[in-house]
Amino acid sequence: MPVTLKKRLINLCQHWSTLVLITYISLSVIQTQIIMPIEQTVIERNVTVVSLLYLPHAVRVLAAWLIGPRVIFALIPASFMVSLVSQADIGALTQADIIIPLIGALCAPLAFELMRLVRIDVYPKEDGVISWRTLVFAGFLSSILNSFFSTFFMEGRFPVQDTFDILTRFIVGDVAGLMLTMLFLFGMLKCVRRNRNV
Repeated sequence: MPVTLKKRLINLCQHWSTLVLITYISLSVIQTQIIMPIEQTVIERNVTVVSLLYLPHAVRVLAAWLIGPRVIFALIPASFMVSLVSQADIGALTQADIIIPLIGALCAPLAFELMRLVRIDVYPKEDGVISWRTLVFAGFLSSILNSFFSTFFMEGRFPVQDTFDILTRFIVGDVAGLMLTMLFLFGMLKCVRRNRNV
């Protein structure tokens, strides 16, 4: 990534908290209004618990990558807002209703910081060089953290024999959402560059 492109991304992220909040909520709406109904007709089982294509995970990972640990100040409110709006039962909140959105918001920043602790710094560099594989690995690691801890606190929301299925679908859905969003962004960047060169 050229330095000028990195500067543009940083300028775009000057109002990062609003951008993260809007993007997270927008992709969550696409998730619930388009992807979930399709999955319910194809899969039917445990779709309300976990998705095979979870787009908001891309926001968590890319925002944590660009902004760093302070992104939690945008991800936590966004995660709670989406969780509250998508609640089927509007009764009293349970412990899981509070902890699960918190885990979702913290999983990506935590994964990046754990990687930095073992001297794998994925954050953008001044020279503009990006290791896309390492970035995807950070998304995968954050998905593992999210799937393990969220599944633990979801006890009672699905049959016990479905635990492995839920864990697997968490990881597949998060990583697939990240990959699809990254491919979409790459396509957009190529179009912008092509139009600029014309």
